[in-house]
Amino acid sequence: MPADTLRRRTFWWDRARPVDADVAPLRAVIFDADAALADVGRDGDLVPRAGLIDLVMNLFVAGIWVGVVSARERTWAETLVRQLVGEGLVATIVTADDLDGADSDVELYRLALWEFGITPQSALAVEGSARGLRAATAAGLPALLVTSDADSEFSRAAAVRSGYDGADPLLAAGCREVHRRWWIARKRLLSCGAASR
Repeated sequence: MPADTLRRRTFWWDRARPVDADVAPLRAVIFDADAALADVGRDGDLVPRAGLIDLVMNLFVAGIWVGVVSARERTWAETLVRQLVGEGLVATIVTADDLDGADSDVELYRLALWEFGITPQSALAVEGSARGLRAATAAGLPALLVTSDADSEFSRAAAVRSGYDGADPLLAAGCREVHRRWWIARKRLLSCGAASR
């Protein structure tokens, strides 16, 4: 065999690892009850955002936990979840009542992660406001923002959608893709920063 052939041959240990090799699988999607489940700020009966039920059912069937956080009291949040999503689909609800007097939206996400027994690398937040986006990202979570408003602050979001439904409805596979792309981009950014030092 010619020497050139031996030099060009590569083995598995010579190959670069796939970009997403270190990305943890998505295990939980955490919704902000105050903005992502329904448009709580509008007057009249609360109805789930279009496509929300399909998304939650699809996450449930895919084995991805569904959680809800709320800066309001537990009775309000539980009633809202029951009214909008139903019984048995949400694995945990974390509210202001669970924070022992601490006043931090960030802590809601941290407590939800603790209850699931996972790190931020295994979760995706679904938010509906700039305030919630700041809280989710401060807790280390990629956040998918569902809003019809345009704001430069939304550039911190892993993705921005006008809703859950439409021509390309958001389902478990879409959540997994948003989660994966965000962590890949973050790892690339961190490795570039480390390489430039």
